[in-house]
Amino acid sequence: MGGRARLAALVAIVVGAFSCAAPALADSLLVPNTNWTALLPPLPGTPNQPQPGPVPYCETPSVDCIDTEIERMTELRDRLGCDHRAVFATTYLELTKEIRRFVESDPEALKDLNYLYTEDALFADFYFDTISAWEDGGRVAPAWRIAFEQAERGEITGAQEMLLGINAHVQNDMPFVIAALGVRMPDGTSRKPDHDAVNEVLNRGYEPVVEAIRQRYDPLISLTNTSLLPADNIAGLEVVRVWRELVWRNAERLLTAPTESARQQVAQQIEANAAAWAQGIALAQVPGIRASRDRYCEKRLGP
Repeated sequence: MGGRARLAALVAIVVGAFSCAAPALADSLLVPNTNWTALLPPLPGTPNQPQPGPVPYCETPSVDCIDTEIERMTELRDRLGCDHRAVFATTYLELTKEIRRFVESDPEALKDLNYLYTEDALFADFYFDTISAWEDGGRVAPAWRIAFEQAERGEITGAQEMLLGINAHVQNDMPFVIAALGVRMPDGTSRKPDHDAVNEVLNRGYEPVVEAIRQRYDPLISLTNTSLLPADNIAGLEVVRVWRELVWRNAERLLTAPTESARQQVAQQIEANAAAWAQGIALAQVPGIRASRDRYCEKRLGP
């Protein structure tokens, strides 16, 4: 199954699942690449606490926090070289650059930029801690384990490696980041509109990500994710948009769990869901592709 067909199938699965529970949502998905998640209200009864505070690399929230993460991600991407984990490191770097341009070009788009600065730093901390845990032989979430194992094998495409990383970081990590920072402002206003507004960053950053992967790691991504076929791009963006909507709902579930045992059950469900998606993304293997991709990368970056 080709890249476009796989993505279309994933979208169909998600849309079908929502059709059973929320017909209005399914109808909105018929208009792709629109901010349909903004139509979905936040869960009532979520607490006003916690509120964001200092986090590593962002003691005082400002745009400098994003600049610091861009520096850290650039260093990691360069250190990884042609290691296949660099595909997602590059993806993350390009999307973070897009966030930087987003807040600079349209600072009024979000109600609370300080929350975004803090979220950006804490989200990145999750990623860097996961990289360190994997390299030190520690435990990582199943979705990340699948992504890293596939990177070691190298028998999948750059597009699959990109999606594996996005899935693990968004579906697995982001609910815990949002739950740690809170889903409401001190006055009780939901932060969901800002969360939905950041989907625009994905729209703007998609093509730069694909181009960066093409230039460095996998020329075939120009075929599986070509800008000449907008339906392919829309399918990928809609999958991630659905993931981010589920992320918000899972963060709400974490915060409203009545007991620690119930919260642990939600956490396990989050990990299991991300792992199931990772298994599906990695299902199609391409024997022999590693050698050609590694030669291409070494030619582009040097041995």
